[in-house]
Amino acid sequence: MTVTNQRVAVNPCLDANASLGIDEACFSILNKNNRSVELYSQLSDCFLCKYVSLATLPAEENTTLVVPTKFPMNVFYMLNNQSYCSQMFNFKEHGSYGWNISAKEDCSIYTIRESINSYLPIFAAFMVYVLLTILFATAKVIVRVVKGKLSPDNVRDDLDNLQEAEAPNLIVRTNRSSTRIHSVDTFRGIAILLMIFVNNGGGKYVFFNHSAWDGLTVADLVLPWFAWIMGLSITISKRSELRVANSRCKIILRCLQRAIILVLLGLMLNSFHSASKSGYSLKDLRFPGVLQLLAVSYFVCATIETIFLRTHSQDGVLQFGRFTILRDILNNWAQWLIILAITTTHTLIMFYLPVPNCPTGYLGPGGYANNGTLPNCTGGAAGYIDRLVFGSHMYARTKDPVYGTILPHDPEGIMSTISIILVVYMGVHAGKILLMYYQCNAKVTRWLLWSFVIGLIAGILCKFQKEFGLIPVNKRMMSLSFNLTVSCFAFLLYALLHFLIDHKQYWSGAPFIYAGLNPITLYVGHTITTGLFPWAWKLSHPTHWSYLAMNLWTTTLWGVIAYWLYLKDIIISV
Repeated sequence: MTVTNQRVAVNPCLDANASLGIDEACFSILNKNNRSVELYSQLSDCFLCKYVSLATLPAEENTTLVVPTKFPMNVFYMLNNQSYCSQMFNFKEHGSYGWNISAKEDCSIYTIRESINSYLPIFAAFMVYVLLTILFATAKVIVRVVKGKLSPDNVRDDLDNLQEAEAPNLIVRTNRSSTRIHSVDTFRGIAILLMIFVNNGGGKYVFFNHSAWDGLTVADLVLPWFAWIMGLSITISKRSELRVANSRCKIILRCLQRAIILVLLGLMLNSFHSASKSGYSLKDLRFPGVLQLLAVSYFVCATIETIFLRTHSQDGVLQFGRFTILRDILNNWAQWLIILAITTTHTLIMFYLPVPNCPTGYLGPGGYANNGTLPNCTGGAAGYIDRLVFGSHMYARTKDPVYGTILPHDPEGIMSTISIILVVYMGVHAGKILLMYYQCNAKVTRWLLWSFVIGLIAGILCKFQKEFGLIPVNKRMMSLSFNLTVSCFAFLLYALLHFLIDHKQYWSGAPFIYAGLNPITLYVGHTITTGLFPWAWKLSHPTHWSYLAMNLWTTTLWGVIAYWLYLKDIIISV
């Protein structure tokens, strides 16, 4: 948690020439007691945390602090070893608040100056994009109308066209993107463009950034959604490869080749980031990463699917009688046994692996959590394994804005990679439903049932609460409840996209479908160009307005690049 008292001799709450930063407010405290007191606070998002000292308040003086506004804050002061005036207050950005504290009087926090509306930029950006969409759609309609009007030569042209259409040798022109499943590319495009947006800052909004620890935000969805749709693509690609009589061993070797390329790309991106830091050397190179996690989970699921996948002619061999409705599951019972075994092994390790000086089964962040009694237990068994295996070759950030000083913990570490295999295989199974059933109602019904069932299981595991469940929803740990929750939303979203795009054809999937054709290219490109003009620039006066505008520009520019690749019929695959 960051609280500023005298920011390098300049307090923006006291200096008219200085300005508050993003998610900051002024807090003026008048200590009416005849002796100095110690002010303490705790952010609401910091679960079971110890209170942190903010400042010492001199007797009968006014002290002005700069406080964070991302989360509600519980504040109180100590006098004679007793706490007073404890209350939870939601400070708002650029607001000014007052607090008169006394052991004998009411000490409610009051507003001196109203805050700004920090969410207005989101509404404005939404309206701009809606307006641009309407203008673009209108322009397309006008162009079609103009092209459709008859000119003096149009009658002859139409006759010629009719004669050509009746000719026996009809030429149908296709390109690489026209033969793809549009809902799949649209889903993938949504995931990659959202990933680019949140990776660049997400306008510095809390819900466009990852959760402090437990919980779920928009940013937490993007990576598992990308993994989920990767699983769906595995089903389509492996069945196609088997149809052309490819050897299963050759297919597995090709999967291994792709996984190795992704790992090398991931290491390259990690080294690119590290190279910008002074004193960089190979001993600091981070081994885990997003592409590494995707590579390993892809190889595991693709290999399992290649070994056990039935050819199209074998799908109807088994008869299940009254259980025919479950044939998409029963046809693949061997794969599911392996996936459940992997998931069970991961869960048992997380809950029963002994971690030195830490309680068995601990899933917390350490630091201030648990009243500061377990500062060296960050990530429990997952963090312990990563620190043991990778040493300095992992995510090394130890300063957390909510939980204070924590041990290094890698969100794409070994245990997270093992855990996300379940998400990838959920996508694999969604692909089986897509290919196995012909009627849209049958597909959508099954996707919705999967969404409901695994969502219910996730809710039971976390008790439909943020922290108090058996297995909290946690992206940094890739917990079982988290994987089931994001898969629940993935099934739901894909069912909607399939219905709108593939079945009813109400929507072409634009503009997301273009990004979905070259997702790895966009991911690598945006990672390398982070902070570089024209994608981004240094802001002299950062606000939510300026950050949101820049981050949306970055995302839009990559969307334009994806559209250009589509027009050139360029699809770069690994």
